[in-house]
Amino acid sequence: MQIKLKLSHQLLLLVIIPVVFELIIGIMLYSSLQSSGEELKQEARSRQLLKKVNEVRSEFLWSYQACNEYVFSQGADKSKLDLYLKHAWAAARDISALKTLVRGDKQSEEKIATVEKLTKGAKEYTDKFLDAYSKGDFIIFMTYGNYVKKCATGASDILNGMIEQQLELLDKYAERKSDERNAQSKLVLLAVFGSGALVSIFAVLLSLRISTRFDVLIDNAQRLAAGQELNPPLEGQSELEILDREFRRMSQELENTLRKQRAIVDYAADVICSLNPALSFSEMSTAALTVWGYEPDELIGKRVASIVYGDDVERTTQVLEGAQHAPVDSFENRVVRKDGSIVDTRWSVRYVEQEKSLVCVAHDISQRKELERMKQEFVAIVSHDLRSPLTSINMRLGTLAGGMHGDLPAAALKIISGIEASVVRLIGLINDLLDVEKLESGAWDMRFVEKSFLETMEIATESLLALGEKKKVEIVLPLNDVIVKADHERLTQVVANIMSNAIKFSPENSKVFVTQEAKNGFLEVRISDNGPGILEEERALVFDRFRQSKRDSGKKTGSGLGLAICAAIIKEHGGKIGVDSNNGKGSTFWFQIPLERAAKSVH
Repeated sequence: MQIKLKLSHQLLLLVIIPVVFELIIGIMLYSSLQSSGEELKQEARSRQLLKKVNEVRSEFLWSYQACNEYVFSQGADKSKLDLYLKHAWAAARDISALKTLVRGDKQSEEKIATVEKLTKGAKEYTDKFLDAYSKGDFIIFMTYGNYVKKCATGASDILNGMIEQQLELLDKYAERKSDERNAQSKLVLLAVFGSGALVSIFAVLLSLRISTRFDVLIDNAQRLAAGQELNPPLEGQSELEILDREFRRMSQELENTLRKQRAIVDYAADVICSLNPALSFSEMSTAALTVWGYEPDELIGKRVASIVYGDDVERTTQVLEGAQHAPVDSFENRVVRKDGSIVDTRWSVRYVEQEKSLVCVAHDISQRKELERMKQEFVAIVSHDLRSPLTSINMRLGTLAGGMHGDLPAAALKIISGIEASVVRLIGLINDLLDVEKLESGAWDMRFVEKSFLETMEIATESLLALGEKKKVEIVLPLNDVIVKADHERLTQVVANIMSNAIKFSPENSKVFVTQEAKNGFLEVRISDNGPGILEEERALVFDRFRQSKRDSGKKTGSGLGLAICAAIIKEHGGKIGVDSNNGKGSTFWFQIPLERAAKSVH
């Protein structure tokens, strides 16, 4: 039969059932005790009645004896007469008390009434008996004496009968009391052993039920870990059955998740694998076939070093061993495919403490490496095969414009001037490209020296005098100076680039203001113009490569690399760069770099 009670309710029953059982036994015991109490009251009443009956009989006998002794003393012993009167009065008093004790018992009331009547008759006959004795009338004396004797005998017999009756009642009470004590003892034993038995039986049944279900749950957990089929569902509505259903639901969701993850791993373009502490493959995704040419099963159990290019084995082993103790950044190496070809690979590694294994993602970067090689070749071509000829052309154009080869017509000089400007622009573009490449490759050597930054800004300003005069824009430098340890040549490039943009976008007859301030161990430089400002959607991208303002569309004069180079130079200094701008209200470009030592202010 399916039990629909919850486990908490079943445990509650374990307490309630014995309590109810003991309550029933307690009620029965209480009823028995109440009955015993009533019988005790009746027993006490019988004992009291018995006592009084004995007293009445004694008083009655004492008065009869005192009367006889008075007669035998021939009236000489008056004390016997007094004793007779005393006991006669006491007998009458006790009879009144007996009447109170037997009230409600019709049979006893009748007997006491008879005793009272006989007592009164005996007293009357005794009085007449004594009177006849004092007069010497022995016939009347004998007659009334017989009457007294009959009354005394009758009363005595009735009282003796009552005494025997009460003694029998007391015997019955004692017997019933013994039976009740036995019954009460049995009830107590039944309460103790019965409740104990019920608790034990119910506890054993409940324990077996719970332990059986726990065994199923534990076995299911082990089966789930081993990837085996779970046991049939538990039937019922208790918490354990609910837990079993939730466990099955969780198992199903886990299985679905693992299936999805496996599908992701299987269809991933990158190789995803696990390495044990010995750096041998323990798991491998199917991408190993397309990327490395190996079936996944071929690599299981093999050391990773067996497929790494010889020159990269030592470094790869060191990085992977170190990853088991501390997090590592991604690293690159070369993997030898099954056909012997080389694959450039970038590895991301994460150590899983619970499984004592390394989870690795190997990304094929051969194409990127090839692009880098092509870019390097392109840079080499730009550097040697383009910049040198352009520089030579620029010099020749300069000599032509200077009249070293004779005077030229004005129209020719104008054409040469335009060509010269284009060549200069091309040379600037090539230089910008080379600067970006140097920054990315880390080949750009930074030379940090301690120097006046005001002097650096003055050098940048001098290089822009012609542009400023052409646009009728004045550059206002700060009055204070700050000594900073930095690559001043590169910072000159940064300041000149930002100032150039400020002049280009400023209206005629305006000013570009430059401020500098040393605070919190940093030098902060701010360059502000009164131009149209930067559109809000452009501010986040202004330092990206090949980005130019939409306001400059149609008259592009730059490469779009200037601000990107500025950001790279500031980053190399460990600083940060940004821009504050309101559309139509000008822009303020700023950058911060560490001072590296206490700043000196000069006014």
